[in-house]
Amino acid sequence: MNNQQHDDSKKVKNIAAVLYLLVLAFLVGGSYLHQQSADSAQVPATTAAQP
Repeated sequence: MNNQQHDDSKKVKNIAAVLYLLVLAFLVGGSYLHQQSADSAQVPATTAAQP
């Protein structure tokens, strides 16, 4: 009985770790993509200020 509880808690910890890594990867990837799109959307000031 104790061995099954140990296996279950280990499985829960592994699932939690995988979910944590997925959420972390989603946040970091989203931040990276947002930064890349923001950098490419910037217009140089010399071309925007021409009369």
